Amino acid sequence: MENSKALKGYYDFSRLFTATKTFIDTHNRNHDQLTKRLNANHRATAELITRLYAKQLNQAITLGEDITESLPGFTTFNPSLASCKGCTVRTIINHKERLKAAGFITNEIHRGKSGIELWINPSIFQAKKVSTIHNNIQIIKEVYNLKVKNFHPLVHEQQELKNNNSSVNKLTTKKEGVRLSAHRQEITAVTGTPQEQHKNIRESRNSASKKQEQIAKSTNAKEVDSAFLLQLVRDFWNYTRILLYPDIKLSQPEETEILNAIWSSVYRKFKITGSKKDWEGYQEILYKRIDMVSRWLERNPSRWIPPPHLYFNPENKRNGFNKTYEWFLKQELLKKEIRNQILIQKTEYEWNDHKKGKGRHKNKTRLQLFRIQQQRLSQYKDDRLLSQYEKSLHKVVNT
Repeated sequence: MENSKALKGYYDFSRLFTATKTFIDTHNRNHDQLTKRLNANHRATAELITRLYAKQLNQAITLGEDITESLPGFTTFNPSLASCKGCTVRTIINHKERLKAAGFITNEIHRGKSGIELWINPSIFQAKKVSTIHNNIQIIKEVYNLKVKNFHPLVHEQQELKNNNSSVNKLTTKKEGVRLSAHRQEITAVTGTPQEQHKNIRESRNSASKKQEQIAKSTNAKEVDSAFLLQLVRDFWNYTRILLYPDIKLSQPEETEILNAIWSSVYRKFKITGSKKDWEGYQEILYKRIDMVSRWLERNPSRWIPPPHLYFNPENKRNGFNKTYEWFLKQELLKKEIRNQILIQKTEYEWNDHKKGKGRHKNKTRLQLFRIQQQRLSQYKDDRLLSQYEKSLHKVVNT
């Protein structure tokens, strides 16, 4: 039964390195000119590409993809290869050209913000793959048993409240199944009516039930808020994945690690209190920051950003997502300055037309025109805009 099952294989690094070495040695033996031969640096770059490509293929196999018919290309970034090798991007580009001339790299396609895609000579990856059920199970276990930080329990679990002060046993008689009243009616000698405190038993019970309903409602409200906040994290990652990482393939533990990083670095573990409207406004700002990064990548294909688990890592102070906040503030200030200049120019044109007896406000007095402009500009709720308007008005009126 086991022999009839198709055995999934994975690429053995040692065999791939041997195939890479054989390919380069054969190429060097067939070329006597030093300018056409591959030196030690070219060999190191080829081995780096082989190792990273094999890692991508093995990851695709563990995720259940069928790559038996045709191998996918090796997706990477020139700066990423340069960082792994410890050289410049220009050196990586030169090495790729030499490897193309040697036939090690058969094709290269530039994918813009998604990086580059390389196709390696098929003879390298035709090496025999290790294919045993035991090894495959072990690989899958290693992938899915990664230790990742769990999500903070945002949703509260309702638990039964035990009333430790209840004295049910004291209210039972010696006969089983018979219970005495919790409050004995005591008749006063004067009026013959029950005591006032016992007349309010029903009201106290109603107030207690109302309190329990209020507690339940507040608990449900917290659950809704927690679910809402957790959904913000998922929505942000889905939006980011579409714009910045459209071709990335992740396992469930890897995606959980990324969500935890976003929850920690982008949303500060929701330690900052705010209303639902406040969080929705913050979410829109985050979307604008992602759009800003996406446009930055599209303007130059050589630009790149780190993988998501590094990009959203709270400890990444160099090129993480948090660096975009200052960038976003500068752009917003620049937009406001441009908007203010346009609005001020419009008011100046209106004053110049008013002096010449032209325009839509030619029949208005100077005070009426001032009130109209002041009311229009105050809608933007920008003190700097009003200050600039006062300076401009003083200059226009006195000239």
